[in-house]
Amino acid sequence: MQRRFFLKCVPLLLFTLLVGCGPSNTVRLLTVQQPSESILPRPNAPKVTVVEFTDTRKDRNAIGLRRDQSAFTTMDNPTRWISHALADALAREGVMVSYAKSFDQARKANPDFMVTGKLERLWLNEPSTTYLETIVGAQFTIANREKHLLRENNKSQSSRNWPSTKSQVEEMLRDTMRDLVEPIAKKFATIIWKQKP
Repeated sequence: MQRRFFLKCVPLLLFTLLVGCGPSNTVRLLTVQQPSESILPRPNAPKVTVVEFTDTRKDRNAIGLRRDQSAFTTMDNPTRWISHALADALAREGVMVSYAKSFDQARKANPDFMVTGKLERLWLNEPSTTYLETIVGAQFTIANREKHLLRENNKSQSSRNWPSTKSQVEEMLRDTMRDLVEPIAKKFATIIWKQKP
C-alpha cells in the first residue's frame, strides 16, 4: 500500500519540481558577449552611426506568453538591446561605429553611413512545461549620405524541447537575436567597405 502511494506521488513531485524550476515572468535581455581582445577599426575605416531602432511591435507591454496565459515581460529596453547588438557586430567587422539615440543626433555626427531599423517582433512562447520557442524580427536599413543602399526584413527563431530555467530562457532569446543580427552586420559591412568614400 505504501509503495503504491509512493509510486503515485513520485510523478506529481517531479512535475512540481519542473514547474518550480521554470522561468519567471520577468526576463532580462542579455547582451552578446564581447571578445576578450579589444575591437579596433581597420585603417581608413568608414564612419558608421547606428540609430536606436524604433519599436513597431503591436504589444509593447509583453514579450511573450506563458503556459498559464500570463505575460513574459522585461525591464530592459528592447530597441536599445537589438541596436547595441548590431553596433557591436558592425564594430567586429572593422568599421568605426558610433551610436545615436535619434536620427537628428546621428545626422549631426555626419557619418559616412547610417544604419536604422524597426523592431517588429520579440516573442517568447511557452505552450507547455517541456517546450519553448523564441522569435525576433526586425527591419534593417543602411544608407550613405546620398541614398538608401539596402532595406531588409528578417527574423530568427528557435525552439527547445526541455523544461527551461530562467537563465536558459534568457540565453536562448539572446542567441536568437544574435542569429538575426550577425548576418545583417556582415552583409552591411560588405556594402560599407565596397561603397566607402
